[in-house]
Amino acid sequence: MATMKGEVGTAAPVASDLARVLRPFLLLVVLLVYCISFEPFHDRSGADLAGPLEGGNIANQIAFPLLFIVLAAFTLATKPNHFRNVAALPFVAFMVWLLLTNVVSGDPATGLKRGLFEVISMTIAAMAVGLPPSPRQFANQLAIAAFAVLVLCYVGVAFLPSLSIHSAGDTLERELAGNWRGFFSHKNEAGAMMVVLIFSGLFIAEAAKTWAGWLIVGAASVFLLFSMSKTSIALVPLTLTLAALVYRARSGWLRAVLILLPLVSLNLATVGSSWPGPIRSLVGLVLPDATFTGRTDLWRFSLEQTAAHPVFGYGLTGPWRTNELMYRDKLPAEPEDISGWVEELGTDSHNSYLEAALQFGVPGLILLLIAVIYVPLRDFGAASRLSNNPALVRYFLRLWIYVLFTASLETVLVSRNNPVWFMALMAIIGMHLLARFPVAKEDRC
Repeated sequence: MATMKGEVGTAAPVASDLARVLRPFLLLVVLLVYCISFEPFHDRSGADLAGPLEGGNIANQIAFPLLFIVLAAFTLATKPNHFRNVAALPFVAFMVWLLLTNVVSGDPATGLKRGLFEVISMTIAAMAVGLPPSPRQFANQLAIAAFAVLVLCYVGVAFLPSLSIHSAGDTLERELAGNWRGFFSHKNEAGAMMVVLIFSGLFIAEAAKTWAGWLIVGAASVFLLFSMSKTSIALVPLTLTLAALVYRARSGWLRAVLILLPLVSLNLATVGSSWPGPIRSLVGLVLPDATFTGRTDLWRFSLEQTAAHPVFGYGLTGPWRTNELMYRDKLPAEPEDISGWVEELGTDSHNSYLEAALQFGVPGLILLLIAVIYVPLRDFGAASRLSNNPALVRYFLRLWIYVLFTASLETVLVSRNNPVWFMALMAIIGMHLLARFPVAKEDRC
């Protein structure tokens, strides 16, 4: 938060009234831009959905750099040491590697542009977490943004069902007909965002307005259930349980075991079932669908492609839905062959860790793991001892744990316009700040 001890002295001696007004306003703008985007309500009936993936739209290409410039200027003018305070070497190293892998990709110009936009997005998150003047103000702006998302989603379901509910007329995944997605492009995106809103509501109820927080929790929970996003639904109780255990654990080693043991086990059980063998057989005994709704094809394909480019990977977005991949000559089908629907319709690995290796190579994956697992785990230990704001620590902890586990079944990490990734970045960076600077006494909640 903006008034954390250790950062106050870096700002101007007396903050102007304009700066005090701008801080919450800028934070709200950032939250709305990332949570709602410039492209709400997606038409999934178009034939172009089955074609090669298109580049970004002009609104994003103008708005995000502009937002970055405004935030950077405001931060430099009001709190110039903030950049030094939030900088973590693993994150900086990962961003440098990200740019490098995109420069050496098959299309250096496009790759560099994508890499710069990702770095811009990550930097915006780092600046945004320092905007709110207090945790209570942070909760208030979160509440406004959460209500905006929920109202827009429910209005879409009620008045724009063709753009807010999966239907049999969709070009892809007609089997999802009836599942709510709101203004998001897919029910899994909607479900993941609803989980973020549930955790945000719990924080708001504790830190600012009880009635608003629980209303957000209730409305987001109902929408989550109607989205039928099985991964997100299952991860809510798991995340809350793990967060409670980790928060109470006093040993760093115990916290590491509580996080890493189930996370590694989940990835072994899922990715390990991509090939016939004991893991797939064991998963088949527990789950009715051992392919995890076709994800095993994607995971196997991702591993094979990573093995072909293990050092630098393919750059951001990987090889998915490119002309070279979709329209290349197909080899004769073989047992366990995946050269059909995966190459023509696959858009990502549905596993953030595999996707990171595919895009940035094994070195990039290692740097990312250090940045999003080791650093937050270390910072949480310090934050839980130093911070006098347990509500904020628990909120960041829940978001972080949820993203780590949903990343095992969805591609959310290093996804520029993904609101869940953006909120996770704010949580990780916020935890880094709480580990170094306690919230000022007058800002406790």
